[in-house]
Amino acid sequence: MNRLKIISILIFLTLIFALIGVFLTWQQGWFNIDNNKIETLSFWKLIPELTGFNGERTYLLLFQNNLELRPSGGYIGSFGILKIDNAKIVSFEIHDTNIFDGFGKEQTEPPEPIKNYLKIDNWQMRDGNWSPDFSISAEQVEYFYHLQGGHEEFDGIVGINATVLPELLKLTGPIYLEEIDKTFESEDALYELEYEVEKGYFERGIDFGERKTVLKILVKETLKELLEKTFLEQKELKNLVFEEFDKKNIVLFLKNKENQKIISKLNWSGEVNKFYENDYLMIVEANLASKKSNAFIKREVEYNVDLTKNEPEGILKIKYIHEGKEKDWFNDDYRAHLRIYLPYESWILEAKGQKNEISFSKELGKTVFNGWIEIPSGQEKIIEIKYLLPERIKYEKEYKILIQKQIGVESIPFNIILKGMDQKTYIKNKIIEKDWEGIISFEK
Repeated sequence: MNRLKIISILIFLTLIFALIGVFLTWQQGWFNIDNNKIETLSFWKLIPELTGFNGERTYLLLFQNNLELRPSGGYIGSFGILKIDNAKIVSFEIHDTNIFDGFGKEQTEPPEPIKNYLKIDNWQMRDGNWSPDFSISAEQVEYFYHLQGGHEEFDGIVGINATVLPELLKLTGPIYLEEIDKTFESEDALYELEYEVEKGYFERGIDFGERKTVLKILVKETLKELLEKTFLEQKELKNLVFEEFDKKNIVLFLKNKENQKIISKLNWSGEVNKFYENDYLMIVEANLASKKSNAFIKREVEYNVDLTKNEPEGILKIKYIHEGKEKDWFNDDYRAHLRIYLPYESWILEAKGQKNEISFSKELGKTVFNGWIEIPSGQEKIIEIKYLLPERIKYEKEYKILIQKQIGVESIPFNIILKGMDQKTYIKNKIIEKDWEGIISFEK
């Protein structure tokens, strides 16, 4: 096989992985990553492993629609099964998760929020990504796949969020699908795709079981367009894919533990950091209104920390802005189960703005605030919680906080206002697009 053909195969796999979430392969000249990471990670050994040079590999692909946000990405409306052998696509299938769940006969008690707000008494694959830690959600979804009759054994599980598609279409330009006589453009591709799946199929006389065929066709045509781009544009694709991994719009769980350690060190695993010893925050929402309201939800966060008190105190304010105007098949009031992950020793004092009773729990090495929020369409609301932080935080030489962004959430303006032991006020602003550690050094 000549060099050009090998490169073409690798490019094709790159595009497949970019669009449906398996993993990025590349040629030597494309790779550009921090030298420290190159020295500490055995990264290159993943190439033959992931692309099947050492035997056929099978991947479960979770298409997570983060317009309907769930804890580790979005509602799993579809899933794919991809087989790769010796860098060749052996087979690729896309399935409607709702139809697949319909074949399940086993009953599983759902988490309380799913049971109470979705009014269902059987937990299945489409709702399996309930943990904000993707490795846990991935194993849960795979469990449901096998419980409901699936036979494949997977080498890896990949989540890819719907918002990756518009970014790819910025590179390809508009994609015309002859089968439905429709053009998909970056600006409204997700809305139009959702329309075809929810309403358009009926208007076109397409059987309900075939309504997601449009997704398969769009994948195929997008790959075709990307393959025809120049080398410069392929480098732009590479940069885009790395960015989507960093922003946790593509997350990866591998069964091989050593390979998964590499993915974790690159922060591409979507895991919750269970061992961080300083201040910590992760805001996690689950849209349980069965609409795509997350297309219109913006957030702004203000976090006040007071280290001068006997026990350090935190006041977290989350401002939600619902930019939707009309309620229809696509949009509604934003109704979501809210979890806020804090340092394990934290103690909740009070909460404002949530709708129903609040509760607290311990999970993933954190103290967790649990509540329910409703943001009417076109309105704003502030959720505020006040809590005590671990006392050790006030005695550190500098203040550190790890903010982990929920998979599937876009950027969040974040403002930290810290009152130090020296009675001075420190302010730090950051647009959170990926996991971020903030450090404030106290003045001497």
